[in-house]
Amino acid sequence: MRNLSAIIRLFIANSISGFAQGISLIAVSWYFVDILQNPTLWGNIYAAITFISLFWGLYAGTLVDRYNRKHIFLAENMAGALVLLSVSAIGFYLGGIPTPLAALCFAITFFIFNIHYPALYAFAQEITDQKHYSRITSYLEIQGQLTTMLSGAIGALLLSGVSSGEVQLLGTSFNQPFHIEAWSLQKVFLLDGLTYIACFLIIIPIRYTAISKRYKETGASLIQRFNIGIQYLKKHPLIFVFGNAAYFIFVTTMVINFCLFPNFVKNHLNGEAHVFAIGELWFALGAVGAGIFISTLFKRTTTVMGTIVMTLVSASTFFFLTNNRTITGFYTASFFLGLANAGDRIMRVTYLFNHIPNQVIGRTQSVFTVINVVMRLFFIVLFSLAFFVEYIGIAFFIFAICCLVAAAFLAYFYKGLVNMPTHVDAKE
Repeated sequence: MRNLSAIIRLFIANSISGFAQGISLIAVSWYFVDILQNPTLWGNIYAAITFISLFWGLYAGTLVDRYNRKHIFLAENMAGALVLLSVSAIGFYLGGIPTPLAALCFAITFFIFNIHYPALYAFAQEITDQKHYSRITSYLEIQGQLTTMLSGAIGALLLSGVSSGEVQLLGTSFNQPFHIEAWSLQKVFLLDGLTYIACFLIIIPIRYTAISKRYKETGASLIQRFNIGIQYLKKHPLIFVFGNAAYFIFVTTMVINFCLFPNFVKNHLNGEAHVFAIGELWFALGAVGAGIFISTLFKRTTTVMGTIVMTLVSASTFFFLTNNRTITGFYTASFFLGLANAGDRIMRVTYLFNHIPNQVIGRTQSVFTVINVVMRLFFIVLFSLAFFVEYIGIAFFIFAICCLVAAAFLAYFYKGLVNMPTHVDAKE
């Protein structure tokens, strides 16, 4: 495999950055719900951050297609380290993190997340032979999901601490002699900032030869460059349909992990931080299972069919959560949602790699991201209402119906999607 050394370093760096992002994104959401006991405030903050990311997403795609992707990774990690270490230092000085600064760290990490993955996938496509697309996306999903969710689980445990005696791991109780004091949020941010620095140092030595070639676009403004991505999708409307319908599982994943599940565990299952953390572990196990088996499972069919099946798995799981009020059921649902989300991402990214040139992959992803953010924002605002905080099962039911609609769109356009030629020329 060409560029193997660069790909290995990319994987290692992505694991570390995923660890950093997971700690801040999930631990901060748990901090607001459990420590501050204010899920409504957190819902409003998350909605505001998501709204701002709508405009950032437009800009991020043009950066990914215009600049060296390695340099983008270096810049995002330096920015993350600077902000989190600065806030951590303020926290140690004041003896605690002010609520606005906690929200700021979540926002910065969230914005880094919004440019990191478009750049990651564009870079992976750029340095990988087409025959290896499915393998690369599977491996990225395994390590990305695993590190992000494990780090989130660790973050939640660090905030609540671990007492000696009986503890649970993956739903199994056992005795352990260790006692870990609950970490302050400034300690969590310190650890997080250091992981960004480690990632920066790993990326610097990366050397590679581009396989997917890009041509230089001169004299184009930001709006003109972004419009190139829109025009490309107008010429290929089926890619637009697939890119959005197959992306809906990600809408649900972001909303449940950062908005619904912390409230669900705390106020409906009466669970503590370890229940939330173990749920994240089961989600990660499902994602890893998808990364290992999904390509083999759907080897004799198409990526579009695989996407439809994963969307239906999500719908079924949300129907189950509508009435479930058991911790075991929560773990089971987390596993299948992790499986469906990762499986869908592998199928979706593989399809887009095969049908969108590297020249415009960042900007087309921005179009999908903006639409995705609008949908997420709608559901975040909706589910932050006091009604859904109390009757959370109805929120899961709504997501189940929406997943069925997304699967129906993919099924309706199935023939056209599977017969679409690969690697359409970006200059046509």
